[in-house]
Amino acid sequence: MKTSHVCRSLALLTAFLALPLSLAAAAPFDVVLNAQGEFLDAYLIDGNPVPKRVVFIDPDPPDPQDLKTRARVGRHVNGRLCFFPKGFGPKGGFVIADDTYREACLDIGTPQARCAITNPRDPQYVGKDPDGWGVFKKSGKWAKWQIHAEHDFSLPGESQGTIDPQGCLFDAQGNLWGNDVGHGAFGANDGSLIVFFPGPKKRYDTYCFVDKTLAAPSMPVADAFGNIYLSETAGARITKFSPPFPSSAADCANPGHLVTIPPTKTVFAPDSGLGTPSGITHVRGTDRFLIASVLIPAVINEYSATGAFVRNIVPAGVPKNPLGIDTGTDGTVYYSELNLDPVTFDTRCGSVSRARFDTNGQPLPPEELGRHLRFPDGVTVVSSKSLKVKWSKLPLSPDIDPSRCGGE
Repeated sequence: MKTSHVCRSLALLTAFLALPLSLAAAAPFDVVLNAQGEFLDAYLIDGNPVPKRVVFIDPDPPDPQDLKTRARVGRHVNGRLCFFPKGFGPKGGFVIADDTYREACLDIGTPQARCAITNPRDPQYVGKDPDGWGVFKKSGKWAKWQIHAEHDFSLPGESQGTIDPQGCLFDAQGNLWGNDVGHGAFGANDGSLIVFFPGPKKRYDTYCFVDKTLAAPSMPVADAFGNIYLSETAGARITKFSPPFPSSAADCANPGHLVTIPPTKTVFAPDSGLGTPSGITHVRGTDRFLIASVLIPAVINEYSATGAFVRNIVPAGVPKNPLGIDTGTDGTVYYSELNLDPVTFDTRCGSVSRARFDTNGQPLPPEELGRHLRFPDGVTVVSSKSLKVKWSKLPLSPDIDPSRCGGE
């Protein structure tokens, strides 16, 4: 055999032997995304004992009055993240609640300099969209597209289509469902569930309100049969919506865009004993649910598909007022905590924690992953490969000064 052939064979053998290590290094890992303080933080669950917390979406430029300084993304986001189904939206893209124009340009004494930019091609462009759901590319960059209900800025704020957009989900038809918390106060009952239809151009510019009288509704989830569930925190119940559902704007052809044939509403897990249910998600790979209660009591429990209690995950009084919740690929439960003042119930510096399980499948005491957060709400666990970003290159997410913690 010629020397060159031997060298080539050795090179191939070396490459083959090194292949498993290369694959291991490139293996996907869970990324826990949490919206807090208008940022979208990412906790990298990559095997390190203490997961790194980095900024995936930053809300504002370093100097909002200097157009020479730019944010990586520059959008104010809240709630959980939802990927477009195949064939809809930007390839691999997602939506998340977005209130950038109001917060950067309207609700402050001096609007940010970028608010004056009118050219959509400018990287600093903000637009003039009312609160809704921002559309983002796989890289996390804004697609300069906002999905929202009608709103006339010349009228009082109470006339806006949605008051406080938060959660989202896509159904089997590609429709986008979102919840609007409303004012969130006990007795307000002005939260809503809204569905946007993709339409022929797949722009999601038509919609119906499915319900406008919800009591601080939380981020929705759906089961395998298409039923939709959300917690009504101020109503002390988990509400299940079942068909009939609207299929187009023709089903709500009235000035208020409210469905003419309402869906069937029932109370899910009526015997849960949860006085303030605040978050609901699936136990990954099953038909069971995890339900968090923010205050009465502050607890996280597991329930069957029929609403029967299965087991406790985080004991009452241990979680600091949980809100957003999701599960990792290994079953770990991740959740956000508002950390309410026990006297005034005002929000203080919040946190993100996780509850892992032992070899027998029993939940272990929770571990805090991030603290000094401002109103952390949505939690979404995704694969590191589902987004096009170099996670190791993202900057660390800074802790907020405790004096600046609080709700919106």
